[in-house]
Amino acid sequence: MTKTAVKEDFRFSVLGPLTVAAQDGSHVSLRGSLLPALLTELLFHANRCVPTRRLVEVLWGDTPPKSYVSNLHTYVSRLRDRGIPIEQAGGGYRISLDVTDLDLLTFHAEVDAGRHAARAGDYPRAARHLRRALEQWRSPEMCAMDQPHLELEAVRLETERITVIEECVDAELACGKAGELLGELDTLVRQYPLRERFAAQSMRALAAVGRRAEALQVYQATRRALVDQLGIEPGRQLRHVHEMILNG
Repeated sequence: MTKTAVKEDFRFSVLGPLTVAAQDGSHVSLRGSLLPALLTELLFHANRCVPTRRLVEVLWGDTPPKSYVSNLHTYVSRLRDRGIPIEQAGGGYRISLDVTDLDLLTFHAEVDAGRHAARAGDYPRAARHLRRALEQWRSPEMCAMDQPHLELEAVRLETERITVIEECVDAELACGKAGELLGELDTLVRQYPLRERFAAQSMRALAAVGRRAEALQVYQATRRALVDQLGIEPGRQLRHVHEMILNG
């Protein structure tokens, strides 16, 4: 018979240090390294079965103990005893959560809603959803940074986070919020000097508030970085924004 945990009202967070917060605000303590590793693997694949062989690899690598099956069951039971809803399914284990139970699920749901609104031309709604998605990130140093088994997921998610920032800024620029975005865009251009879309957005925002000369300076600085570090000229989008500002 499949054993399922008695579900408590928890909020799980992985977009930052791993936290498991109860409804009353208290936090569940997970000692050692194996319980956090097991839980993060399940959370990053929430509502999907994670095969036993994968969980064994996560916990012990290429040298699992002879009693790995019972050991794994012991660790799962420890999480269940804390009220974490883990069930056996399809030759492995699954944690079943609602979208609002896990910041990663909330992030993806808000991104999907934001992109849907943007495609429909509803930029205020798109911006609201995309900002809510970004608010799920408590720190760029997400919990996967400390979990070798999630390194590829961490890289992929960080790339997606940056893309969502770009999409959110585009939506907010379309809403006429250029002045409100100047400080954030200045920081982003400095942080990601080779990211042409941020440079183009910064130029558009500066030009929109009458700071044309500064917008052209952003172009020159970005072009210099691209040539010096990558040996390439700016792409079509950035050149187009540059030409538009030059032509007034």
